[in-house]
Amino acid sequence: MIHVVGLGLCPEHRSPELLRLVRSASTVAGGRKTLDEMGIEKGRRLALTSMARFSADLRSRAAESAGDICVLADGDPLLFGIGASLLRFFDPDELTFHPNVSALQAACARLGLPWHDCTALSLHGREDLGPLFAALTHGRLAALYTDARMSPDAVARLLLDRGVTGWRMHVAEALCSPGERLTTATLAEAAQRSWHPLNIVVLERTETPPVTLALGLDEGALAREDGLMTKQPVRALALSLLRLAPDSVLWDLGAGSGAVSLEAARLLTRGRVVAVERRAGRAAQVRDNVARTGAWLVEVAESSLEDFLNDRMREASEAAQARTGDTPESAPRPDAPTHVFLGGGASAPVLLSCAGLLRPGGRMVVAAVLLSTLETARSVIEELGWPLAVHQLMHHAGAPLGNDLRLVPSNPVFLLATQKPSSDT
Repeated sequence: MIHVVGLGLCPEHRSPELLRLVRSASTVAGGRKTLDEMGIEKGRRLALTSMARFSADLRSRAAESAGDICVLADGDPLLFGIGASLLRFFDPDELTFHPNVSALQAACARLGLPWHDCTALSLHGREDLGPLFAALTHGRLAALYTDARMSPDAVARLLLDRGVTGWRMHVAEALCSPGERLTTATLAEAAQRSWHPLNIVVLERTETPPVTLALGLDEGALAREDGLMTKQPVRALALSLLRLAPDSVLWDLGAGSGAVSLEAARLLTRGRVVAVERRAGRAAQVRDNVARTGAWLVEVAESSLEDFLNDRMREASEAAQARTGDTPESAPRPDAPTHVFLGGGASAPVLLSCAGLLRPGGRMVVAAVLLSTLETARSVIEELGWPLAVHQLMHHAGAPLGNDLRLVPSNPVFLLATQKPSSDT
């Protein structure tokens, strides 16, 4: 039997039963530092290497030995620990897990923070920070396992650069050691500090956004220029045609007020939304609306569509040239879009660039008010050989007339929906 044993954060967390299990095991495996700390003899130890090699050695030892095997883990093995890695190579019934106190539990206990709805994230070696901004968009508490690159001060600066407000930072340093320290600070204060390398960050919401992030946002609650907000019925149909998944990466091109981006952020739990707007005043309005709703998942890019797409194409080309043999040639970049919404500026070059950057199987929806835009988008999509569905939407809304109501029509809008083939075959 292979036992995966959580050691907790300090010796006090290790029960007599757990210690007897480790002492009686024929093989004790784990990181060299942990094996040294536990005093594991050379003849019984198996040091951690690559997970594939380590797992193969564990399986071989289990087949050869009649005794138990213990794999040691700091904290709790199934909270960003070795347990999740082992489950890539073993079935759950091949492993017995022994839980223990994690840094998240200990930090929240010290701070008096109920953590039943806390979002736990690891920033160790991770480039995709979408889950962090998603946690700030949808939750009230987020715990972050940091590393040397993503230290508490670096995280605070990252959040400040995004414009995040209404959150404070707790940092628990060197837990269960003589140097243990707990600090609560504003993001601005945390950004100016140096921190112990052993730490965990807990972000806590302190203010409720003035506008509730929801589908069908009230236009009067958002900053906007007259006529430059996608109407609610159009947003509703466009989002349904996009078919966003929880981890989608959406580019909202020609974002205007950002209403489509905001409502998309409400649907995403782990993905990313990039709202691209070329005019500085409108981009500022999108940032204002992000702050009003707390939709920190939305990243605002102030750029023309052409410049934005050219930059992304250059980055994609450089990434392809830098790929190693360990990376599949067809592997998409993590920030490559799975979905594109073109609310304006749908020229042929823009459409072709979007088509090239969209991931295989990704969806694109184009809004067209002018017949010339409709024809351009239709021609490009048909030339690509992609499937095309065209919808015309003309919404009538009630307006007072004397003691009664009349129906006032909006301008008709065409929505063109297409999907990139999953392969070239």
